[in-house]
Amino acid sequence: MFEKFGQDEYYAIALEMEQAVSEKLGHKGIYPNVDFYSGLVYRKLDIPVDLFTPVFAIARVAGWLAHWKEQLGENRIFRPTQIYTGPHNQPYIDLTDRPHIWDKKGFQISLPS
Repeated sequence: MFEKFGQDEYYAIALEMEQAVSEKLGHKGIYPNVDFYSGLVYRKLDIPVDLFTPVFAIARVAGWLAHWKEQLGENRIFRPTQIYTGPHNQPYIDLTDRPHIWDKKGFQISLPS
């Protein structure tokens, strides 16, 4: 894809993030999967940002339906155990008051506060 469309400007950042996550969580067997890079691929294909979620979902409908069918056969819902470890009691910051920048294609990028 890079040969045909060039490298996305955020690809280097994604690689650094993947490396950082792998170093922090790799010992637990947690690594970014292919979906981590989906947004970069969608951007290079000039898919509008507001269509990222539908395109992502369309690609997974068959798997979701297979999982649903398995659940029907077992008569139970399978849910992994999840424990939230993030910060609590954070103040809400209105979207218009959050710092942001715009990339070269006009997509808004929110910055962490």
